[in-house]
Amino acid sequence: MAPLEPWEKVWVKSDFFAGVHGKIACVGCHKGNPKTMNKDSAHVGLVADPTEKAQTYCAGCHTTIVAHFEKSVHFNQNGYFTFFQKRAGVSIQDDPNLMSHFKKDCGKCHTTCGQCHVSRPTSTKGGFIMGHTFRKTPDMINNCTACHGSRIGEEYLGQREGYRPDVHWVPGGKRCEFCHKDEELHGTGVESDNRYDVPNLPRCEDCHQDKAKANIYHTMHWKDLQCEVCHSQDYKNCNSCHAGAGGLAEPSYIAFKIGRNPNQSQRHPKKYVILRHIPIARDTYAAWGVTDLPNYNVLPTWKYSTPHNILRWTSRTDTTGSGGNCALKCHSTKSFFLYEKDVAPEELEANRNVIVPADIPPKP
Repeated sequence: MAPLEPWEKVWVKSDFFAGVHGKIACVGCHKGNPKTMNKDSAHVGLVADPTEKAQTYCAGCHTTIVAHFEKSVHFNQNGYFTFFQKRAGVSIQDDPNLMSHFKKDCGKCHTTCGQCHVSRPTSTKGGFIMGHTFRKTPDMINNCTACHGSRIGEEYLGQREGYRPDVHWVPGGKRCEFCHKDEELHGTGVESDNRYDVPNLPRCEDCHQDKAKANIYHTMHWKDLQCEVCHSQDYKNCNSCHAGAGGLAEPSYIAFKIGRNPNQSQRHPKKYVILRHIPIARDTYAAWGVTDLPNYNVLPTWKYSTPHNILRWTSRTDTTGSGGNCALKCHSTKSFFLYEKDVAPEELEANRNVIVPADIPPKP
């Protein structure tokens, strides 16, 4: 048999065989036929990513993590299903045609154990990071921002012209896991309908509770304003994005809007929060055969958001020199708030509960 060409080989570093997973025979996870030297014959029945079936291949050693992860938003996409059903009035999961479209257009966006701990995500074309070596902590660039890059990665790392990195990245260089612990990412075994309902979400107060009375602005607004209302830079918003062959109807744009909290609860108690425009229109799923969303207005298209672009001094907090003061920045110009005039006519009804009344904030 002729030797394999370099492009036909898979790179496995010797470090892998020194680790726990390297003690398992290749066929223990990847199956195939170990009794032949012919590549095609050896690959019959091959399982490329065993962690897609984590209960079979991972749960033997990682029982609790797997049980929790299969109910997490990184794996099961329950939030997407929930929001679609609320707007469309039908279930993706109960309709084979919709499920087929979903898997083709959206399903690749969520992940498996291996796509965080061994390789790059499938949605970014995959590929080993360290030659099949299992990494306990995912790689921030090759794993975290590989998926969460177009908004979170650009925001946090300051990868946009005229944009400054998040204060937590520079100068401290805090990686994603500084705030987002494994208990949050793996899940707790409780299924959530919204990613903001996931238990163990980080909160600014986890580190900054002592700042509640640091200055007059904190004293006045700590209970009512999400921290990002004052400390976020402008961020990316999107317009109507169509599944399938549609494409973006309009390009994304950079803006900043404060609105009423659509998720106000004990976990998210602030009255006013940052809102991000999301790409959902009545005909978003026309390529799937869903030509209208009859319950379109039950959810806002300006959605609760947590931009990862925090600065101490922003266009609202810098009151030095000719910058004016808090009253001038927010209570007089009011340009930062989402008013009825800022919302497209066809989206007004959907956003009634998040639009800020004209007399808010009051004149100083």
